[in-house]
Amino acid sequence: MLKAPLPDSAKTLWKKRSSDRLHLFTLANDFVRGAYVQANLVVEEMTANHKLGPFETYFLGQAYIAALVMASSLKGESRLNLKLSTNGPLGGFSVDANAFGEVRGYLFENPIKVPSEWSKARFEDILGQGTLSVTMTQEGKRIPMTGSVIFDQGSLAQGIAHYYDQSEQTATAIDLSLPFGRDGKAEGAAGLLLQAMPGCPDHVWNTLAQRLGQLPSIGENAVQNHDPEALLQFWFGDAEPKMLDHRVVEFFCPCSKEKFQMFLAGLPDDEQKDILLNGPFPLETVCSNCASAYQFSREELAVLFSSKKS
Repeated sequence: MLKAPLPDSAKTLWKKRSSDRLHLFTLANDFVRGAYVQANLVVEEMTANHKLGPFETYFLGQAYIAALVMASSLKGESRLNLKLSTNGPLGGFSVDANAFGEVRGYLFENPIKVPSEWSKARFEDILGQGTLSVTMTQEGKRIPMTGSVIFDQGSLAQGIAHYYDQSEQTATAIDLSLPFGRDGKAEGAAGLLLQAMPGCPDHVWNTLAQRLGQLPSIGENAVQNHDPEALLQFWFGDAEPKMLDHRVVEFFCPCSKEKFQMFLAGLPDDEQKDILLNGPFPLETVCSNCASAYQFSREELAVLFSSKKS
């Protein structure tokens, strides 16, 4: 993976990276499980790599945050794909997250083209309606499991809560927050997920879910880099939050020039001949998930294609 350079010093980047973490916890004597993520640098690097504007950063950033908290219960090599396909200008997105806190993904439309006749671009109109799908690939299993629901809720958070209710019969509340500055750039990124465990009393769940919906911007807390344990105590102190674990989260993709080289080497002979004759050079290959661009000179390709035949 190739990350776009950011204007920060190495020390500042280290501090940012160490602050981007996913925290796992329980509430109310383990009747409710939760995940809180701060992903400021994740969204900053995502924006830089994909060259996103404010609208694009908002929607893809929400998807990254959502995928991270949704993947919080995964173990080992398990991974999750969150996909939205809609009839709105957004078109949708595909985002992958895994148990190691790594996340990557892309918008189907970048830039998002809002119709010129719209006097005001509402988020729900840009989202549109369609299908929300979650695909889980469990460690050691070859066949992934996919659940899909109709998406017409007007926000990604509501759509995800609907997915868990309909596909997994799990009561879920989720908050996705990306505050923006006057310069149109995201200043912070945070997500908070609560889920009722089997046997959770209705009154306990209803109280905590309602409180999550009434919290002030959790993204603003991420901007200030507030201590997650103190935040959970402040938000849910009467429910006795119990911290279980935490992990670093990162915008990361396993793509590489070597992998694209293997793909090019596997092209049919006629396509390889066409590339060598017509170019363009350097030939640039781009990873859709992270927008990393890898270039190949004519000389590199000539050697690559000839080695295939020898």
